[in-house]
Amino acid sequence: MHFKIGDKVRFLNEKGEGIISKIINKTTVGVTIEDGFELPFAVSELLTIPKDPTSPSPSKIVEEPVFFNETTSKSIITKEEQEGIYMAFSPEKMNDIAHSDFNVWLINYTGYQILFSYSIVSAKGFKTFETGTIQAFENLLVETIDRKLLTESSNFKVDILFFNEQEHVYQAPISEIVKLKPIKLYKENAFADNNFISEKALIINITKINTLEEQIETPKIDLSKILLQKRSHFEPHKKSKPHISNNPAYELEIDLHIEELVDTHAGMSNAEIIQIQLKHLQRAIDKAIAEHCRKLVVIHGVGNGRLKSEVHAILDSLKLRYHDGSYAKYGFGATEIVIA
Repeated sequence: MHFKIGDKVRFLNEKGEGIISKIINKTTVGVTIEDGFELPFAVSELLTIPKDPTSPSPSKIVEEPVFFNETTSKSIITKEEQEGIYMAFSPEKMNDIAHSDFNVWLINYTGYQILFSYSIVSAKGFKTFETGTIQAFENLLVETIDRKLLTESSNFKVDILFFNEQEHVYQAPISEIVKLKPIKLYKENAFADNNFISEKALIINITKINTLEEQIETPKIDLSKILLQKRSHFEPHKKSKPHISNNPAYELEIDLHIEELVDTHAGMSNAEIIQIQLKHLQRAIDKAIAEHCRKLVVIHGVGNGRLKSEVHAILDSLKLRYHDGSYAKYGFGATEIVIA
């Protein structure tokens, strides 16, 4: 039996009972006891109290939370779905997609409450359509957008601030531009049944939630220092430096970690940081081609894979050959571009 806010539960390891008043995360809920205090409990320590006395005896609560939507029924999230923030686009007329307007949903599949701002990006700037709060593991229909407007303005800006009244792992604020290709909305097979809303929809992931272990990464600067020391050690032995651009073995290397590109990135959004990194990448590619380099090594790090994906998308658009950089030198954090 799945649990939800309002369920009456009995404590497994101690006397007493209460009502589930908050879903903190997948394994922990807030239970309000008779005295009015809300206490956190692991779901493994709780038993449900059936509402109907004739129903079977209490069963242990499973760990999957229930995800509610604003229409009618509820959808149960499977373990395959990773916690994060999603957008969904569902046609109002599934049987006439070519002439249908679209519902735009903001999905909070996390154990956090979120403050959000939803805007449409146009040539004149941003127009904010909706702001508010979404509870943990809930979603919101933020607007129904006219098909013509969606074709003209298919870029959306979503700002997210995570918070929780209980002790929790810090999550950095999110400010993302979501780019939707309108052509997708003409294809019926783009909309599928999903575990978030009752309607068939096109689901787009905005961001995924990091655990504490994922946030505590090996400092990125360590790799940069090692590479810098290697270059400093071997550079005095290079010959014919004035003619280096004519050397078929000439190679370039660029480190896209933001701290290597700007003096400070405090206050920058993720989208702004990505734009700076990609501009440096483009300049490095232009230089490598102009100087007839054999290859260009791009250090992008591992992180959540977003920067690597953006780098590969640019290389695909330029039809450049590339493969993973030397594992011995860079681990999984670099891509080697074949220039000539």
